[in-house]
Amino acid sequence: MSLASLLQKHFGHPGFRPGQQAVVEHVVSGQHALVVMPTGHGKSLCYQLPAMALSGTTIVVSPLIALMKDQVDALQAKNIAATSINSSLSREERNHRIQAMIDGHYKLVYVAPERFNDHFMGALSRTKVGLLAIDEAHCISQWGHDFRPDYLRLGGVLKRLGELPLIALTATATPAVQDDILSQLDLPSARRFVTGFDRENLRLEVETPRTAKSKYSMLPGLLNSLPGLVYCATRKHVEEVRQTLVQHGIQAEAYHAGLDHDVRTRVQEDFIEGRIPVVVATNAFGMGVDKSNIRTIIHFDVPGTLEAYYQEVGRAGRDGKPARAILLSRPADRQLQEFFIQNAHPPAQDVQRTYAALRRHTENPVWWSPRVLGEQAGLDERIAQSCLSVLRRFGLIQRTSTRQNGAPLYGVQLLQPEQDLLLDEAEMTRRRHHAFQQLDRMMKYGDAACQRSSLLHYFGETPKWSRCGRCTGCDANRPMVEEARPLTAAELETVRKILACMARMRRPFSTSMIAKVVTGSRDKSVRAWDFDKLSTWGILRGVSQPRIEAILGAMEIGGLVQVELTSKTIRGSARTWKNIGLTQLGSDVMRDEDSQVKLALPPAASQKPKPAVDPWEANDGVIDEDLFAQLRQARWELAQAADVPAYVVASNRTLAAMAAARPTTETALSQIHGMGRQRIARYGASFIEVVRGWTGC
Repeated sequence: MSLASLLQKHFGHPGFRPGQQAVVEHVVSGQHALVVMPTGHGKSLCYQLPAMALSGTTIVVSPLIALMKDQVDALQAKNIAATSINSSLSREERNHRIQAMIDGHYKLVYVAPERFNDHFMGALSRTKVGLLAIDEAHCISQWGHDFRPDYLRLGGVLKRLGELPLIALTATATPAVQDDILSQLDLPSARRFVTGFDRENLRLEVETPRTAKSKYSMLPGLLNSLPGLVYCATRKHVEEVRQTLVQHGIQAEAYHAGLDHDVRTRVQEDFIEGRIPVVVATNAFGMGVDKSNIRTIIHFDVPGTLEAYYQEVGRAGRDGKPARAILLSRPADRQLQEFFIQNAHPPAQDVQRTYAALRRHTENPVWWSPRVLGEQAGLDERIAQSCLSVLRRFGLIQRTSTRQNGAPLYGVQLLQPEQDLLLDEAEMTRRRHHAFQQLDRMMKYGDAACQRSSLLHYFGETPKWSRCGRCTGCDANRPMVEEARPLTAAELETVRKILACMARMRRPFSTSMIAKVVTGSRDKSVRAWDFDKLSTWGILRGVSQPRIEAILGAMEIGGLVQVELTSKTIRGSARTWKNIGLTQLGSDVMRDEDSQVKLALPPAASQKPKPAVDPWEANDGVIDEDLFAQLRQARWELAQAADVPAYVVASNRTLAAMAAARPTTETALSQIHGMGRQRIARYGASFIEVVRGWTGC
């Protein structure tokens, strides 16, 4: 039977989606493949259809039980023999399914990567396996955003299974991560199918709240198109955000690892079935959620990587209809992700002490609680747990569990107790610095001239257009490229003063510290270094610190300064800072030995900077409900006339700002957050007319 006939018979599709057919034909011919395809574009079919075309059983490696369940349920609904073998099953049921697999009763079997122990590999040796499929393959790469040590064993699994095709699939892999995936699998020549990363129906928005408090106040206005997901970095934020939404009359539920399994299962099922319009969750929620009509995804906290962000926003609008991805980003949010990075990369000596404590124990597995492990290693309990994660990453241990008096008991099994840990601080520093570089790229995303373009370039794709027209950067009409140009005498003097101050500080420091010193800050961190006693302290008093930091950014691009990441262990914890130091060119410019320097210096703000009116903090803070209702009606009429969603005309937040500030001129309207030149040109007159009618002006 032809592939087209199998596609129609088993999946009910009259034809392939873009990119699918070439992958399927390649795999069915017995060749290896790496598939990078956006979420919602049909990655699963790329191994499910070959499973039906090839003889034998397809083994699918999947990281989450919930994801396995969704896939198996969908296949069984199509009368395709599929099952999963995972830790949620009883031992009797697992053994029953393994025997059925050996007997050839399944076309697809889903398993977790840690399932490939000697017992399961023995079962596979008696099974006719036709294809090995690895879902969420970015988990293989140590440079991916969700690296999982158990995935590292999959290259060895393929060798033990013999001559059969392998297909690895992911929605998020930069060219470097793609290289690492194929390197770890020892398949450098496998064909890559990269079908593009763009999700054209997603509108990419970035909001910059003035304060941490205003993050909470603006949330209800952003959730004007449901169903919605709000991602938070911590359980504490999940609970606080949920409470805020409920207080504003929005039905929302929380989802994080601290909740009981039954609660998480209920929340997920209620959300999928439409009984809950909003879920507030950590990144523990989403990979196994098959819901096509999510209209809004909000990131309350900045993620640590662009890969994680792209994967999470990709869960919106899988039905192809318009959807919004909104990032709430404040510079201070970086500190939380830095904390996570430090925890994930503890000092090498602490990892060595943890491993030594485990090896000293007379039993394997080791049934120690985190508290006891910390005591045995002489470390804080939290640091000891971070060290366990590193040991898992190196494939030296794995988590294990048993039951004692009817209750679950968790421990650690040493996989190679005779093997020493080859890890020094240089290696840990390298990994830590890589994580900081990824965070840097994430933080710069919000300031991009076009958010969609910056994402595509990051994943190695060059768009055919210069602007997408569907993101915050395009709304603000930010320049796509800041051209390097000769500096005016005043600008050159400013640059030299910054360089002179850096020279007198004697070693690299953070951009914020440099900005504080040159602007004359009396911050305690400045005084702690006695920088307030330098002759250059306050040399640029009157210039804002953000302006100095922007100039330093241009100086970095121009080669006058360079970034140096510095790691130190302080009170038992690894700390890393991004510091800025002088280059030789910078020293030459400072001494007036090179005055021909060109920089892409951002234009200085005017003496009276344009305020962006926050609807929740505007003027006297009074939002007239009657005017707000009239503005919403006007927006609806404009959206109908233009045949676009209402949020394209203006968000609720923007309308609330109008109802507070009551602009009656285009100049006043331009001060409203979200009203750029293009929106004012298209819709401004109608909104001004409503405000004038209401005010009588």
